[in-house]
Amino acid sequence: MIEQIKLILEEVRGVPGLSTQLSDTANIIEDVGLDSLEMLTFMLTLEQRLGVRIDFERMAFSHLQSIRSLSEFLSAADPLKADA
Repeated sequence: MIEQIKLILEEVRGVPGLSTQLSDTANIIEDVGLDSLEMLTFMLTLEQRLGVRIDFERMAFSHLQSIRSLSEFLSAADPLKADA
């Protein structure tokens, strides 16, 4: 999942090769530098591509302190439910 997150960050930022430059401990806000619109796009893309529902009420700022901590948070997320 960590590699998928890195690839999504690369896509959202529009910086070719970014995913290979990011360590698992890279801070998503400080090291990647997502602005508010990019952060929203990133979160929606994570949900879609990873098939999870992000519980924003449970999500803390600390989950964005590293790609690894975000991956751990998302691993415990509920799967997206298909529309009936």
